[in-house]
Amino acid sequence: MEYISSFTYCDSIQTEITSQGPRHQIMNPLQVLAPIAIPGNYSFSIACNIAGFDASKENSVRIIFCAPNGENLYDTGDVRFLIPSEQIKANGLNSMQFNLDIRNLVLKEAGLCSTKVLFNNKELGEYKIQVIVGGH
Repeated sequence: MEYISSFTYCDSIQTEITSQGPRHQIMNPLQVLAPIAIPGNYSFSIACNIAGFDASKENSVRIIFCAPNGENLYDTGDVRFLIPSEQIKANGLNSMQFNLDIRNLVLKEAGLCSTKVLFNNKELGEYKIQVIVGGH
């Protein structure tokens, strides 16, 4: 059964190329989103790992970031993926890391925002984060 094994809001995700392949580094995990002014633009990233799914078939993931009033502020739409069988055999894992970079998103109001993660049209989880006016 599919499940979310990790979820993080952060400033950015940097990719480092190593001899073992790409390595992702989460930079500055966030407890709140703090634009200088509201309404205002804000940039942040989301790292989400989904595991436990049937890797032998095509799957889809959709990530939706919602305002406190429920309005969808960012929606990836359905992202379809198929893991190559060679990769499944080599790693023995059926998990996928999704790194989402959201730049200059207009946050119209302070309050509790949420991110919904859907896998094959089924909601796996919802993660909330407070939006506040930040300092200079």
